[in-house]
Amino acid sequence: MAYEIREMRISDAKSIVRHKHIVTEAYPDILATAIENREITVEEEEATIKSLGTNDLGIVAVDGDTVIGMLNMRQDHRKKFEHIAQFGISLQPDYTGSGTGTAMIERALEFAKANDIIEKVILTVFSNNPGAIKLYEKLGFKEEAVLKNQVKLKEGYTNLVYMSNFLE
Repeated sequence: MAYEIREMRISDAKSIVRHKHIVTEAYPDILATAIENREITVEEEEATIKSLGTNDLGIVAVDGDTVIGMLNMRQDHRKKFEHIAQFGISLQPDYTGSGTGTAMIERALEFAKANDIIEKVILTVFSNNPGAIKLYEKLGFKEEAVLKNQVKLKEGYTNLVYMSNFLE
């Protein structure tokens, strides 16, 4: 079952902060978040939502009023790179396998395809997250580069994989 997916609202900020705590704790070895380094306030999250530009996308998956997943996609505003948008996605463990992550990424790709500037969507993923890599490949992403031992975990290292989807 896919949950409601919609654009982020300022009123989602508190629930987004809570969501970030849940996924950071649930996925310590496959997800990098700012919350690992410091506490993020509701006001900071509100500012992040407000900072989304015309060519950016911020969406949430909600179960009732509770954010259970989120995706942020930002266009690179440097002239030589403005054709590129990068996204990050997170989904709480109780909702994986529901089709919600797929639906969020499909929505982001539709947004990018409808945009006159964005031609390429990129992401990074830890190599120790094969389920995510398989999903990205299913949605048309291809591996572009692997940075060896780029990510330091509590127990060793993992690679950082760069993937892209040139939009058709």
